[in-house]
Amino acid sequence: MVKLKYRAYCPFCMEEHLGEFKLTYRKDGKRFNLRKRNTNLHTCRKCGKNFLVEVDSLGNIISYPTKEAIKEGIFPWERIVDGKKIKVAAK
Repeated sequence: MVKLKYRAYCPFCMEEHLGEFKLTYRKDGKRFNLRKRNTNLHTCRKCGKNFLVEVDSLGNIISYPTKEAIKEGIFPWERIVDGKKIKVAAK
């Protein structure tokens, strides 16, 4: 198992959030299982809104609003924010 620590930003107020993903290897033991959705739900301390942080198949970190924001007139694809990888640690 590999832990990927990241730094993501709230798409509403740009507050910094830290977190980690636990990536598992596929059955062959050579590649990561990135077919499953590797997402974490965060709640911003500053504005109190929920957003998702996701790692894609290329290893990029992005954060975007949840579907609850559509009720407020904010579409998730309008507020996609890039994050940064901090550390990758193998166990």
